[in-house]
Amino acid sequence: MSKIFIAVALLAVAVYAAPPAPPTAEEVKKQLTDAGLSAGAADGVVAVAEKFKDQLEAAKGDKDAAMKLFEQIKTETDAYIKTQSAADQAAYQTFVEQKKKEMEAHHSTPSH
Repeated sequence: MSKIFIAVALLAVAVYAAPPAPPTAEEVKKQLTDAGLSAGAADGVVAVAEKFKDQLEAAKGDKDAAMKLFEQIKTETDAYIKTQSAADQAAYQTFVEQKKKEMEAHHSTPSH
């Protein structure tokens, strides 16, 4: 009986501790347009990320591979944003800075 209790407790902890599901393409587009990007620029950013979707899934659990993919995505996204209007570039920069602040705040909480 205690083995079952321990197994259920571990499963509950694993489920609770699992990171939330990544946002969908539609959710990301909404976040970008809410931040001031035009719909076209937001679509382009989402398209860059979608190109790497399968690779990101395959890299789960491999921190080094995930970081390399992140750098590739960032490089391609930065190159794409440079082709957009000054307003979209500024809005994207503000969006990125806000996301950095959110991540820093999340990782500075006592549970992390």
